[in-house]
This record gives sequence, C-alpha cells and structure tokens, in this order.
Amino acid sequence: MELDPDNFRLNQPLPAVVPARPRRRSPRQLYLGGQPPMAWLARAHTAGKAALATGTALWFKRGLQGGKNAPIRVDSSLRRSMGLTHDQARRGVRALERAGLLEVHRGGRGRCAEVTIVAARPPHECSPGTGESL
Repeated sequence: MELDPDNFRLNQPLPAVVPARPRRRSPRQLYLGGQPPMAWLARAHTAGKAALATGTALWFKRGLQGGKNAPIRVDSSLRRSMGLTHDQARRGVRALERAGLLEVHRGGRGRCAEVTIVAARPPHECSPGTGESL
C-alpha cells in the first residue's frame, strides 16, 4: 500500500489568522495597588490570617491614595473590602504592629486608628547572599 500525499491536502485554503487583541482591564475590577514587597507579605503571613488580610486591604487602600505613604484610616470601608469583622481587623492591625510592619496612631475612644505602612527588611534566613528563597 502506497501513501499518496494528495490524500492529505486540504480542499479549502486555511483561514487567515487574526492576531488576538490584548485584553483590557474592566473598569469594575479592582486591583491591589502598588507592589507590596515579598518580605513584607511573608512577615504579615507569619503574623496570622487576620494580619495578612488586613495588610492586603491596607496595601489596596494605599494604592487608592496614589501610593503615598500617608496615614491610612482603618475604617469600615477597609474592613468590608476584605470581608473582615471589626475584631478581625483590630487583631490584624495589632499583629502587624507587633511584627514591625505598621506604625499605629490611635485617635482615642470611638475614633478610627490611622496606620502607616513600614518597609520590612527581609528575614536573615532569606538574605540574598545565601541562595535560599522564601
């Protein structure tokens, strides 16, 4: 049995390939503003779930402020953005403060706390010269 190449030819020409357009972000989708350093996120993760969720919400709100390192109010809109209760946000702020990732300015009874994000140094076991990774 011989193979005939004519049996494998297409009877119709191939369609023209249309290059795909790059996808645009929908204006309704929200994105984390700025680029939180991995060392900061790693320390927030080790501080607990509430700390990581609160920290992510704080980075989001910082991005809405134009990336300025101005004080951020820990109010109900911040808590709602991550689905946190008042107690979870309070525990998260305290854990991030203990981890050295936030400076907290408490306004007194009934007032929202204002926090400033502090840059985190990488932990000594993850220093760039050791070849280890997170």
